[in-house]
Amino acid sequence: MPTIAPFPHRYQVTLDNGVLAAPPRAAIAAGPPPQFGGTDRTWSPEELLVAAVLECLWTTFLAYARRDGLAVTSWTGTGVGVLDKGTSVPAFTSISLSVTVGCARGDEDRARRVLATADRRCIISNALKVPLTLDVTVRA
Repeated sequence: MPTIAPFPHRYQVTLDNGVLAAPPRAAIAAGPPPQFGGTDRTWSPEELLVAAVLECLWTTFLAYARRDGLAVTSWTGTGVGVLDKGTSVPAFTSISLSVTVGCARGDEDRARRVLATADRRCIISNALKVPLTLDVTVRA
């Protein structure tokens, strides 16, 4: 099992003319969403935030599943963030995640427990003020 590097961890990303980069990873096009005058051909900060919450849940779940010896056959998730007018600036009022996990027959309850642990311990969602809900489907 891979080990966690000693803390603190540093994460560096650059933004240059609408391109987000964190080498050696592939760069991605970034910009405002259509709702703020941008295009639907780039990743917006709002989409990246929802994606970060969803991906964090997934990677945290996989780490705990690996630790617990839970064989995961599939994992699919969708995240929806709602941005609304706030008192001074627009703010996310909710983020809802819907996740479907595949596992071996008989491991469904264990998969739900591991997912609940991942939900509580997700670094990204714990860093946010927005209410988060999780809908879970487990399939054997």
